[in-house]
Amino acid sequence: MEQNRGLNGSKALITGASRGLGASLAVALAQAGASVALCARNGEQLSGVAASITDNGGKVFHRPVDVTDRQQILDFVEAAAAELGPADILVNNAGLGWYKPLLEYSYEEMDRVIDVNLRAAMVFSRAVLPHMVAAGRGKILNVASDLSRRVIPNMAPYVAAKHGIAGFSGSLLREVKDQGVQVLTLMPGIMDTWFGGPPGERDDTWAMNPDHVAELAVFMLTQPNHMMTDEVTVHPMYQEL
Repeated sequence: MEQNRGLNGSKALITGASRGLGASLAVALAQAGASVALCARNGEQLSGVAASITDNGGKVFHRPVDVTDRQQILDFVEAAAAELGPADILVNNAGLGWYKPLLEYSYEEMDRVIDVNLRAAMVFSRAVLPHMVAAGRGKILNVASDLSRRVIPNMAPYVAAKHGIAGFSGSLLREVKDQGVQVLTLMPGIMDTWFGGPPGERDDTWAMNPDHVAELAVFMLTQPNHMMTDEVTVHPMYQEL
C-alpha cells in the first residue's frame, strides 16, 4: 500500500465504517499510514471494507457494533486497544436520520437519532480520552453536518443532534486542548452516500464524493500538533446554503 506517512504509526478508531463516508475514511486513514479499528452495525459490509485494506497491506481490526449500546462500545474500544494499541485518533462518523415531519417520527426513532448521532460520540470520546490525556496527545474528529450551523425543516431530531455535536466538540476542545488533545469538527453538506439515497446517481456538483471528503478529514488530522483545523465546513458547489 502506497502511504502518506503523515499518520504512520497512528492507531485510528472509526465508527460507522461499513459504507459511505465511513468506508472512505477507513481506507484514507489506512493509506495515510494508520492502523485502523473499524465498527458498524453491518458486519458483512464491514468485513468487505476491512478486506480492501488488508489486501493492500494495511493493518485493521473490525467488529460489528451497535453504537446505541454503551457496553458494546466499551468492549470494542478495549478489544481494539488490545489488538492494535490504544487509539490516538478517534473519528466519530456513525450517523442516522430521516427526512420527515416530527409528527411522523415515533418516539423510538427520535431516541435512535439522538443515540447514534450524539450520545455514541460522547461515549466513544469518554472511552478513549484517558489514554490520550495520559499520553499528552490525541485527536478526536467528530463528523457533524452543515446542519450543525443552520436549520432546515423536516429533520428536527437530526438537526438537534448535529447542533449537539458541534456544542459537544467545542466544549470538549476547550476542556482538553491544554492537555495536548485536539477535538476537530468536520461539517459536510450533501454527500453522495446511502444517507440520501443510493450512491452514484448524483452529480458531484451538488452531492460530494465521500472519497474527497475523506481526503479533507486526513488533511485535518495530519496538521502539525501546534495547529488545529478545529472546524471545517465543506459543500458541493451548487448546494443551496
